[in-house]
Amino acid sequence: MNKIKVFFDTNVLIYAHDESSLYHHNSANLLNLVFENQIQGVIAEQNIIEIYRILTNPAAMRNKPLTSQEVNKLINEIYLSGKFEILYPNQLTTEKTLELAVNYNCVSARIFDIRLAGLVITYPVDYFTTYNTKHFLNIQGLTPMTPEDILCILSC
Repeated sequence: MNKIKVFFDTNVLIYAHDESSLYHHNSANLLNLVFENQIQGVIAEQNIIEIYRILTNPAAMRNKPLTSQEVNKLINEIYLSGKFEILYPNQLTTEKTLELAVNYNCVSARIFDIRLAGLVITYPVDYFTTYNTKHFLNIQGLTPMTPEDILCILSC
């Protein structure tokens, strides 16, 4: 039987590493399921770049950013270790992203959420986890769920 595939949005990954976050516990628990081989973690190449940007940003990290060396080590040990399946955009996902952008009147930085939606829709995953569920609501073919929602489903 194939493992359940869970696509992680960047915010869930960041909260899994930020022990001061209210969302840390459930995000870390879901991430740990990847390392316990209970689920297949799926991320986009975009997530890796966003992790780097956020963890090195003093404002985002409450004036306790990681150094470039620390973030590089974290990314290599966790996300490039082979535990996660990494998705890269191709022509089909780019076309889907642009279709979604037009259909949902996407402007400016929202294109990055739409790009993730395009990847998730064109790639078979079981769940898409994010704390920004409102950013993905009403996108046909996509059901955003919080880590709490997925942990509840997995524990039943």
